Amino acid sequence: MIQRIVERYCSKQADIINKLKKENIDACLADSSYETSLAHHRRKQRIMMATTKYNTAIDLFLRDSKFKKIEVEL
Repeated sequence: MIQRIVERYCSKQADIINKLKKENIDACLADSSYETSLAHHRRKQRIMMATTKYNTAIDLFLRDSKFKKIEVEL
């Protein structure tokens, strides 16, 4: 069950990351001054935060599953 929750959360985070990246690229292509704007940097920051949450969820799940494996072996 935990695995399904983590997988669902991670897929949602991956969708958010991809959506933000696409919006950023589209805006950069449409407006050359966009790359130096505040909106561009805010979007980059949101992409970084979403990626960090995604990686943290995976790390926590893997760490948790490793500990469970160790407990089962003991």
